Amino acid sequence: MKDDLIYIEPSLLNQWNRPVPRYTSYPTAPQFAPQTEELLKSKLTSFNASTKPLSLYLHIPFCKTMCLFCACSVVLNRKPERQATYCHHLLHEIGRVAHSFSTKRSVTQLHFGGGTPTSLTASELTQVMTALRSHFSWGPQDEISIEVDPRTVYADGGEKLSLLKELGFNRISFGVQDLDPVVQEAVRRRQSEEMTVMSYEMGRRLGFEGINMDLIYGLPHQTVERFSKTIDRIISLKPDRIALYSYAKVPWLKEHQKAIPDETLPSTEEKFRLYVTARAKLMEAGYTAIGMDHFSLPSDPMTKAYQEKKLTRNFQGYSVQLAQDMIGLGLTAIGFLENTYFQNLKELGDYQTAVAAGRLPVHRGFALSEDDLLRRWAIQSLMCQFELDKRKFPGDFDTYFMGIQGSLDQLEQEGFIVQTLHKITPTPLGRLFIRSVASAFDAYLHKGQFSKAI
Repeated sequence: MKDDLIYIEPSLLNQWNRPVPRYTSYPTAPQFAPQTEELLKSKLTSFNASTKPLSLYLHIPFCKTMCLFCACSVVLNRKPERQATYCHHLLHEIGRVAHSFSTKRSVTQLHFGGGTPTSLTASELTQVMTALRSHFSWGPQDEISIEVDPRTVYADGGEKLSLLKELGFNRISFGVQDLDPVVQEAVRRRQSEEMTVMSYEMGRRLGFEGINMDLIYGLPHQTVERFSKTIDRIISLKPDRIALYSYAKVPWLKEHQKAIPDETLPSTEEKFRLYVTARAKLMEAGYTAIGMDHFSLPSDPMTKAYQEKKLTRNFQGYSVQLAQDMIGLGLTAIGFLENTYFQNLKELGDYQTAVAAGRLPVHRGFALSEDDLLRRWAIQSLMCQFELDKRKFPGDFDTYFMGIQGSLDQLEQEGFIVQTLHKITPTPLGRLFIRSVASAFDAYLHKGQFSKAI
């Protein structure tokens, strides 16, 4: 990465700091519309006729407190019985989906997200994993991962982490965000450095195959100097992967974000410097830059997938794609089955009522047209491989996308891409603004409200 990228003219940064999607899906979630249970059942029936493996995503929504930066689907909860009731319904949903298939389907990838998945008790985690293993077929190479809040595993000296290992989890992801106590206080996530480091070291001793750490830049009171201390400390631990997310300011979706005063946030120029400085440090430490916000060691499967152009992007960010189709289980969970997105109900009471009535709790989704699939391919190519090879397009690429040629020419004039006869390749600058580059192919760009590029 060129050093001069740190010193882009502020006027240009403001010009390029346009609202654009993160492209964890295409079309993006704002385009989802009400969806019927009948359509999901028909897709499950159709999938039943194939031999393709599955990926599963389970959403555990509960958190004891709300972090002010959070844009996830969260239910604040301090009542154990409320969580137990949710798990009871989740087990019923798992069984109902599994019984849609005539034989046990092979699962190659499982991810627990949240909320706080590690808020589940030992008994609840065991019940859920037992159900999943009884209803689906598993192999020794499967990736089984979970998001871990260090605040939920630190006090017991590694007891819950040990349980996760016993249950078959082989990849864990620690939520860190920032080690600076001033920043933590400003976003109401009080998590000492000792708590983070000790939890990480317990995970290493237990022998998890992969350990990730999640960081966020653009939070209140962050400066390049102070955030660099966090980056340096994380690098010293040497996690296998590091996710460096931009703070997504979406107060129209998450009202609690309004509690963060705008004047405490870094300016556009400062936020960009936070990113490129951290990016440079990580790359100098031997990490491979994966897409726009992930970094992995040379030995990590994500690096290999990136090098072999097998990387994908979904609602968990960048991922090693072990299955094309995903089923989402739990409140608000999103799946992708037979070229259709399905999202479960968003309100806890509605979700539990639907499951108790014997229904699949689908709420909304999107069935992709042929045009959507072609644009999805183009966006995924740019976001995951940092190139678009026109020769892999099923037709005449230039003729099909003639209508956006003006936008592509503009991106080239701004220094974001290089166009040749067969390829569109983002420049080093374009790689940093890859969301803006990919948005040229988005037919729904003006039909949603998104966080800014920086």
